[in-house]
Amino acid sequence: MKVVAVLGSPRHNGVSAMVVNRLLDGAKEAGHEVIVYEIDKMNVKGCRGCGYCKANNADCCIQDDLAGYWKNLHEAGALVIGAPNYFSQVCGPMITFMNRHYCLTSKEHTARLEAGKKLIGVFSQGMPKPYDAALANYRWYLECLSVRSMQVEEPVVCSAGMTAEEKEALLQKAFEMGKSL
Repeated sequence: MKVVAVLGSPRHNGVSAMVVNRLLDGAKEAGHEVIVYEIDKMNVKGCRGCGYCKANNADCCIQDDLAGYWKNLHEAGALVIGAPNYFSQVCGPMITFMNRHYCLTSKEHTARLEAGKKLIGVFSQGMPKPYDAALANYRWYLECLSVRSMQVEEPVVCSAGMTAEEKEALLQKAFEMGKSL
């Protein structure tokens, strides 16, 4: 199976990337093909609301570094996203990335993705413990990306207040999630 991962942090070796990469290690060990996109290194434009996707039941027509992503997403069995929390929400580049998924619903408002793809969100935050507002925002983000046909998993959250043992357990959990895809 193909697993597509999108990393949103400008810190390429940051906490969210570390957890996602551990999950991807598990996916690779299970024999899955892994494709990684690092949004901060890419030229990604925002949705223009041009309507091309709806009028043509097609993927986004914007010619930027996401052009190849759409094909890989359609072929994938899972999408893994990782993002840090900036001011109680995922970072800005990941919001832009999310908005581009507008093209994945038809003009009849039905999903254009094959049903059953898994969607796993990995989030890191400087707060000592996850709090309800941030968790609600992570769930909102995943639901927006799910486009009604993806199977949304419970978010994986790494908090600054975790002990070394808790972080190690989280990394092991991520690895096992990747293996079970």
